[in-house]
Amino acid sequence: MMKKLISLLLTIAIFVAVAVPAMAAAVNPELVPMIYIRGNGEAIYDENGNQVTVDLDTLSVNGNTDGIDKDTLIESCANILLPFLTEGLLMDKWDSYGDALYEEIAPLFEKGHLDGNGNPMYGTGVHPNVLASSEAAAKRNYGTDGRFDLYDYNFAYDWRLSPYDHVDRLHTYVQTVMAATGAKQVSIVARCFGGSLLMAYLEKYGSLGHVKNAFFADVLSNGTATISHAMSGKLYFDSNALYRYMNNLTYCGQTGVGNGFVLTDLVTEIIFTTVDLFNQVGITDTFIGSVELLYQKLYEALMPALLSAVGMATQANYWTCIYEEDFEDAIILMFGDENDARRTEYAGLIEKIRYYYDHVTSCLPELYKTFSEDYGIHIGFTAKYGYTNAPYGPGQNDMTDALVSLKDAAYGATCAEVHKTLSDEYIQSRIDAGYSAYISPDKKVDLSTCAFPDTTWIVKNAHHNHFEVVSEQLAADFCRSTGMTVQNNADYPQFAVFDDTTNTWTAMTEDNCADFDWLHVAQEQPTKITRLQALFRWLYAIIPVIIAWFSSLFGN
Repeated sequence: MMKKLISLLLTIAIFVAVAVPAMAAAVNPELVPMIYIRGNGEAIYDENGNQVTVDLDTLSVNGNTDGIDKDTLIESCANILLPFLTEGLLMDKWDSYGDALYEEIAPLFEKGHLDGNGNPMYGTGVHPNVLASSEAAAKRNYGTDGRFDLYDYNFAYDWRLSPYDHVDRLHTYVQTVMAATGAKQVSIVARCFGGSLLMAYLEKYGSLGHVKNAFFADVLSNGTATISHAMSGKLYFDSNALYRYMNNLTYCGQTGVGNGFVLTDLVTEIIFTTVDLFNQVGITDTFIGSVELLYQKLYEALMPALLSAVGMATQANYWTCIYEEDFEDAIILMFGDENDARRTEYAGLIEKIRYYYDHVTSCLPELYKTFSEDYGIHIGFTAKYGYTNAPYGPGQNDMTDALVSLKDAAYGATCAEVHKTLSDEYIQSRIDAGYSAYISPDKKVDLSTCAFPDTTWIVKNAHHNHFEVVSEQLAADFCRSTGMTVQNNADYPQFAVFDDTTNTWTAMTEDNCADFDWLHVAQEQPTKITRLQALFRWLYAIIPVIIAWFSSLFGN
C-alpha cells in the first residue's frame, strides 16, 4: 500500500513538474498573441454558398485568355462606344453612355453590391464556415509552446463594409483571445484594407491598453491616390505616365504578379496602340485640355456609372482611401448635390462614410500621435515601391507598389517621382541636418519625414501582392519583440530590394537598386516615323471595333 502511495505521489510530482511550466507559459504575460487582419482576401458568398464577384479581379487576367470569345468582346466594346459616338459626341447627350457602361459591366459585379445603407444585398457575406472557424480559433491558446505565430488568430470580416461595422466584434475577439491565452495584451497586424479597420478599432478602443504592437503592412488607410482621385474627379493625363503604366501592366501579366489586366490579344492591342499613339502625338497633353468642357461631361457620365457598376462607389471601405482634401468632391461626384435623388437613396451609406471620415481620415496625424504617445502602442510600417500608379491625376507619377503610393503607406515619407531621384540639394540638406541614414541608396526616398521613421521598412521592386515573401516574417518578429526598431534589429534592413525571380529580398545598396527596365521606356522622344507607325498600328487594331459599330447601326 505504501508503495502504491509513494508511486502515486511521485506520479503527481512528475505531472506537476511538467505541467507547471506549461501552465505558466499559457499565462505568461510576456507572450503576446498576434491577431491578423487581412485586406480584401476574404471571399464573399451568396446565401446559397456560391462565391460571388466583388472586385476588379474579375477584369484582370494574367496572360492571354483564349476562352474569352473575340466576337463577344467586340460587341461589348461596341455597346459602350456606340452611345459615346452617336449620342455623346453628335448630340451632347451623355446619360445614355453612362447607362450603357453600367448595364455592360454591372452584371459581373451585381451580387457584390451593397444597398443604400451600406449593407450587403442578396444575402452575401463571408462564408459562415470561415466566420465560425475564426471565432473558434480565438478561443484556443496557440502559445503553449512559448511562441505565437502570425496566422494563429485571423479575424474574418466582410471588407466591403464600413470598418466601424466591425470594431465591436473585433473588440470582443481581442478579449476572447486574451482570455484564452492569459495574455494581458495582443499585437495586431493589418494588411491593405485591414489598416482601415485597425485605425477604427484603435480610435474607439485603443485607450483600453489591450494593444501592445500595431503593424501596418502596405495599408490604404492613409489615403490612396488611385482611388481618391478617381472618385473625386481630380484627374489629368500625361502621355508618358500612360505609356509607363501600360508597360507596368504588361510586366505584371508576363510575370503573373498582381493584376496584369492583359486580356485577349484584341483588347491588349487596342489599349496599347491607343496609349502608344497618345504618347507619340501628345494628344493627352493637348486634346483633353482644349476641350475641357467635353471631357468634364464625359467624366461625370463615366465615373459614377463605372464605379457604381463595379461596386466601389457603394462599398464603404473604399471611402477610407479618400484623401481628406478630396472627400467632399467625391461625395458630390458619386452621389450628386444635396438635393439629388442619389443622396436620399444612399443616405445611410453616406452617414457611415462620413463617420469614418470625421473620426479617422480628418484626424490622421493626431491619431497616430495619440496611439503612440498616449496609449503606448508600438507602431510599425512596411511599404513597397518600384511600380507605377494608375495613369491619371496628381498621383500618376508617384512611386507605388502598383496600388498604394509609398508616401502614403510609409506615412509621411518624402519621395521622388517614379522615374526620378530626389534633388542633390534636398539630399544634401537632409545630410546636413543629420538624417543621412534615412536616405535610400537609390536616392528616391527620405524616411526621416515619416511619422515613425525608426519603425518603417521599405522594399523596392516589390508588388502590393508580395506580402508573404516580403512583410510576413518582419511583421511577426515586430509583434514578438519589445520596442523593435531599424536600429536594434539587423535582420531587417530599413531599405531592401526584392527579386521576384527568386522571391527573396536583400539589403539595398548602390549596386543593386536599379529600376525595372521598362520604367523609363517612355522617355524616348518621338519622331515623325514613330508617330506614323503608331497611327497605323492603332488603325489596324481598331478596325474590328469600327466594323462592329456600323453593324450595330444598321441592325446587323
